[in-house]
Amino acid sequence: MKAIVYNFTVPKYVAAKAFGKRLPSLYYGKPSALSFKKVKEPKLPTEDWVKIKPIYSGLCGSDMGAIFYKTSPALTPFNSFPSIMGHEVVGYVTEVGVNVQEVKVGQRVIVDPYINCEVRGVNKPCPACEQGLQSLCRNKSGTKVFGAGMILGFCSELPGTWSEAFVAHKSMLVPIPDAIPDKVAALFEPLSVGLHAVLRQVPKEGENVLIIGGGMIAYTVIAAIRLLGINCTLTHLSLLEYQKKAGIELGVDNGITNTKELKQIMLQLPQTTSHKPLVGEQVYIGGFDAVYDCIGSEASLDQSLSLARERGKVTLVGCAGEIKNLDWTFIWANELSVLGTHAYSKKEVWQGQEISTQKLLVQLLLNNPDYPLEQLVTHEFRLKDYRKAIIANSEREKYESIKILFRI
Repeated sequence: MKAIVYNFTVPKYVAAKAFGKRLPSLYYGKPSALSFKKVKEPKLPTEDWVKIKPIYSGLCGSDMGAIFYKTSPALTPFNSFPSIMGHEVVGYVTEVGVNVQEVKVGQRVIVDPYINCEVRGVNKPCPACEQGLQSLCRNKSGTKVFGAGMILGFCSELPGTWSEAFVAHKSMLVPIPDAIPDKVAALFEPLSVGLHAVLRQVPKEGENVLIIGGGMIAYTVIAAIRLLGINCTLTHLSLLEYQKKAGIELGVDNGITNTKELKQIMLQLPQTTSHKPLVGEQVYIGGFDAVYDCIGSEASLDQSLSLARERGKVTLVGCAGEIKNLDWTFIWANELSVLGTHAYSKKEVWQGQEISTQKLLVQLLLNNPDYPLEQLVTHEFRLKDYRKAIIANSEREKYESIKILFRI
């Protein structure tokens, strides 16, 4: 079969870090860690597994972070290479192990891609997996069954979804009802990230909420709040007009793209005033009740911390790495609750119900069939055209890209 393979090496990392901005081929061309090649089709590891043929597989921010070497090296002990990339997927089951009763051949499924204790065949789950926090599994550095790997796409022994076939443990599967279209099903992984982030610090009715970012994760946070039916005022801060338009179509109350508009919104919030320090940007008394930072850059984190009101809630959804010049003043000065969030959970709690993030998402989508999620898919590419897909994702203003899918 054909697949997109990522082979991280230190020399390639050093070369791309030094010269990649001038020579983009070091990121995704022939000298890079990426290649489209023929590989062996995977076999079922045990009779608890299934084989899946992807329909669509997504290109996400963590993939781009790896390709462009923007992700912190701190997580490298929990990955192994070479690996077939990809973890966002909807596909059809093509082979089923004899111990699998949950799905059958021909059934359409999405996959929870995290390689947790159950996937590894660990008899006694670690504390994180016991709590349903599969993305935080303590065995991600490797066991006798599988080596290092947090997630499909970054484990050399388990092929990811940028391929013509992959295997998944029965515990990773979520069947998808026919009423949910393929393209929406392909968005389940990022939508689950946004839903989990909102459930970690749920906005209250009537609160003023700020969402920062023009990438897919920002839209999944917007979608989660609206699908959950939380009656709060949403302000969406992005850079570009098409990003602003997409947020408005998903139901934000205020779409803004510059600091002048942001200041106007801020000063309309209850008992909020603007003040000029002796040196630096404007600061505020008051502000947003809740802020979701869906970028994780120095600039977005600075905005998140400075725009939240006293004892406001700041949720970090973007993949923040090494931030050298971040001003932490408002965390203590305003007693902010700053919470990091990662992936999703097997044990979310919503309205007294304990349920996995993905299964709750199925319920929400079936209850809101007309919610306009398909418009987030702006581009489709074949696997062989992966370089075009990466360029379209990295040059967002030119291509007006939000979500890019591989059609397999």
